[in-house]
Amino acid sequence: MTNKVGSGRGSGPDAARASSEAARQALEALKGSVPSFGLVFASPSLSLSECLRNVSQVAKGAKLVGCTTAGEFTEKGLIHGGVAVVLVSTESPILARTVRDVAAAPQQAAKSLCDGFHRTAEAARQKGYVCSTTLTLVDGLSGAGERFVESIVEHTQALHQVVGGAAGDEGKFEATHVGEPERAASDMAAAIHVFTKSPWGVGIGHGLEPTTAKMRVTRAKGNVVHEIDGRPAFAVYEEHAAKRGVKLQAASAGEYLIANELGIIVAGKVTRARAPLSVGKDGSLSCAAEVPQGAHVAILDGKPDAMVAAARQAAEEALRNLQGQEPAGVILFDCVCRGLILKDGFSREIAAIREVMGEVPVAGFLTYGEIASYSGRIESWHNTTAVALAIPK
Repeated sequence: MTNKVGSGRGSGPDAARASSEAARQALEALKGSVPSFGLVFASPSLSLSECLRNVSQVAKGAKLVGCTTAGEFTEKGLIHGGVAVVLVSTESPILARTVRDVAAAPQQAAKSLCDGFHRTAEAARQKGYVCSTTLTLVDGLSGAGERFVESIVEHTQALHQVVGGAAGDEGKFEATHVGEPERAASDMAAAIHVFTKSPWGVGIGHGLEPTTAKMRVTRAKGNVVHEIDGRPAFAVYEEHAAKRGVKLQAASAGEYLIANELGIIVAGKVTRARAPLSVGKDGSLSCAAEVPQGAHVAILDGKPDAMVAAARQAAEEALRNLQGQEPAGVILFDCVCRGLILKDGFSREIAAIREVMGEVPVAGFLTYGEIASYSGRIESWHNTTAVALAIPK
């Protein structure tokens, strides 16, 4: 069995032209193979629906899902205001789903994304397709977080992998979109379930270090942190910024918050990072995923060299998890804050991945949250993390 991966990108501001160009490049990279499925990553300045429809016209028959981003990239580098497309040709059975109303009921939304999973898995298993991976995209402002991913895991099967990312809107934090060619909107999620004869490789890396002393979350509910060490959570960030010569304003603090995320500390180590997305009137912080009340936390930061090393670590782990197979391509879900830290040096991260994987196609986007549930890991929703999915030949 052979898998082939093709990537392409196109620059805006014309959605039809940019998406069609990206799709043509990805299709040409398949060298005559027919695409089975694909992902479309589009700037929020472009119509996601239009991009998906145009890619669908080029990649006829491929099942497509996509989302808006905080930056889109291929192995050729990171762009803003354009489209990145990855197409995959495979003999593996696939099942694609989209769903609305994620914010109000993330667990139910995830369950709906898995409708038909077990029927398809059983039919696939009888033909020797015993492994499975879900690629999922979700509204980045929905607050879905770990409950969403855990529900996908619950409604799939043992040893199932889930990877993906939360849609972005270039740091505006106003609206993010997810969809398929027939429909795309905010408050949506999408999934492509792939059933394979051998495992696809997943790996992660973050490269972050605390820049503050350990603190305690003294009041929180769900993804909203109200108080840290008895103070409004935003006041803690204001103090952190002031020490760096930055005066934070609640209305314009988004870029600083997401570049200095909140790390959850267990046994002296940063186990999870949480991106604060907005500031409440009471000085609370709404994060991309849950932060438990009582948790120990610190404000994090990362250096460019550490970001690159973390991407290499993710690629190395993903390659190991291919269990001896050669990679055909890599899909990368990478936190927006890593793009903010690396800036024009983001190409170093892509180069590090290809140093590990070889000269294979790489495609992905800068996210508002990264998803990786695999190999029995407890954490499934990540921030400030690079999640690499290696697709074998």
